[in-house]
Amino acid sequence: MSEQAVEARNAEADAVSNLHELNAQYIRAFVEADVEWYREHLTEDFVCTLADGRRIDKNEFLARVAEGPGVRDVTYDEVDVRPLGGVALVQGVTHYVQEGTPGSTRYTDVWQLRGASWRAVAAQLTARSAT
Repeated sequence: MSEQAVEARNAEADAVSNLHELNAQYIRAFVEADVEWYREHLTEDFVCTLADGRRIDKNEFLARVAEGPGVRDVTYDEVDVRPLGGVALVQGVTHYVQEGTPGSTRYTDVWQLRGASWRAVAAQLTARSAT
């Protein structure tokens, strides 16, 4: 394997590791209503498509975060990180209890490498039916 190929493989492994950590922090920030974390890690043009199909901008997303999660017992799994050069897709499933009822949401977050830091540019939420 060429030196260039080894460097590319190492860079991708570093990106995957960093994005797994950012994913964990993203979910922690949701649970803890940590608006400042999101303010720092979302781009100014961030958009989120909610599970009901509505699209909100960064300001509305931050306002919703500030209200608190409205759920408890949050866990996540099925995380898949796919770096695609300077962009990456992070997909997974969150599980929670809302008003006494278990629920799950599949998410896709789009991250972009801006300078030396990954920033979330978009999120898509899809309610997952109980099986």
